[in-house]
Amino acid sequence: MSREFSVTYYPYPQVDPKTGKVSDLFRPTIPIKVSFKNKTTTAFQALVDSGSDRNLFPSEIAEILGIPIKKGIPRPIFGIGKVKILAYTHKVLISFEKYSFEVEVDFSDEQKIPLLGRFGFFDRFKRVLFREKKSEICFKI
Repeated sequence: MSREFSVTYYPYPQVDPKTGKVSDLFRPTIPIKVSFKNKTTTAFQALVDSGSDRNLFPSEIAEILGIPIKKGIPRPIFGIGKVKILAYTHKVLISFEKYSFEVEVDFSDEQKIPLLGRFGFFDRFKRVLFREKKSEICFKI
């Protein structure tokens, strides 16, 4: 039996460069926890990024979990403008809502925002739907 649930986009304050006014920019982020061996992070927001092939997290998350980053599999990551950064792949457990699954995550000193990508996150669901007008993401298990 499949189950569907939605998560509302998270508000991030932004400043209009012309007026200086602060307003909220709603982004498709979700609260997740990451576990490695016997350590688990507190919940943090990760961007659900349909343009990202893989899960890519800042190295600080690996450090919190005691993951020896450079002992992972080295992986060059190419982003916008073919900019290359070096990341190290490790298997971790991601918890989201009532679900947990083991995935590969690439950790990099050069990454500042946790990204959930198509391989290792989207592929865990039957469907991931962005509902921009409602500012929500719908997941079908």
